[in-house]
Amino acid sequence: MTTLRTAVLATVLLATVALPPTRPAAAGEVVAICDREVAPYRVLLEGLTAACDCTVQVMTPQEAAQEGLERRLKAAGVRAVLAVGIQAQAAVEGLRDLPVVLVMVPNVASWVAAQANRSGIEMALSPRQHLEALRRVFPRARRVGLVFDPAQSGDYVREARQVATALGLVLEAREIVRPGEFSRRLAELRVAVDVFWLLPDPTVLQAQNLNLLLLASFESHIPIYGFARKYVELGAIAAEHLDPAALGAQAAGLLRGLPPASSAGTAVRWEYARGAQLFLNQKVARKMGIVLDPALLESGADVIR
Repeated sequence: MTTLRTAVLATVLLATVALPPTRPAAAGEVVAICDREVAPYRVLLEGLTAACDCTVQVMTPQEAAQEGLERRLKAAGVRAVLAVGIQAQAAVEGLRDLPVVLVMVPNVASWVAAQANRSGIEMALSPRQHLEALRRVFPRARRVGLVFDPAQSGDYVREARQVATALGLVLEAREIVRPGEFSRRLAELRVAVDVFWLLPDPTVLQAQNLNLLLLASFESHIPIYGFARKYVELGAIAAEHLDPAALGAQAAGLLRGLPPASSAGTAVRWEYARGAQLFLNQKVARKMGIVLDPALLESGADVIR
């Protein structure tokens, strides 16, 4: 997913961002509400610009939060809005007619369901994409263990169970509702699984729980598969990490498929992020006696050796 090039909006919109008035917006123009000081957001915008066949104007969340956003955007001829991040999400809460695509925010599905003009990309890869990557890294693993909070990750784990069965894997999932229950569930999994799968579940992702998981992994020689680069740096052997540039390109595809504002209700949908980079920790794998496929090591975005 690649970046944005700035196009000029109409006089009403430009006044709100302290720029001199200029031409009306071109047909098909998109406003991206985004804080370009955040590095992954900048990369996302670059991916968007490279893939989008539309002109894109970037507006900060603070500028978007000013009164009358939808009125100003409509007056400028804007046809759709891309909101990047939590601050941008807050700024577009009042939009009712213009189609809005949301990225870089968790739990997109529930936000999209609340209004007919919303679409979005979930800040997570699909269970299938993760499990297929896990199987490539650990081809001998058959029993995959994870701990989750049903209130946080219940739907995701239900989908993962179906995918695991289709891939010939056994998903050993243990539920918790409080962070303190993690230790007991982890003890159950240590004797039942070939690999631990770490989900982006807030109830699980407590510092004490991560320390327990890393210790159990080293003591039992059971590798960890994660969802972000930082967990590979901490001691997981592999993780599929979201690629912001690919996310931008995916957002461009959603924007291309949006109907005009007058029929935005037909555009309600969300999808998982698709682009990812594989990060590997060969150093930890070697200590556990796990040999990683040389071709896999060559294809990895980064390998800790």
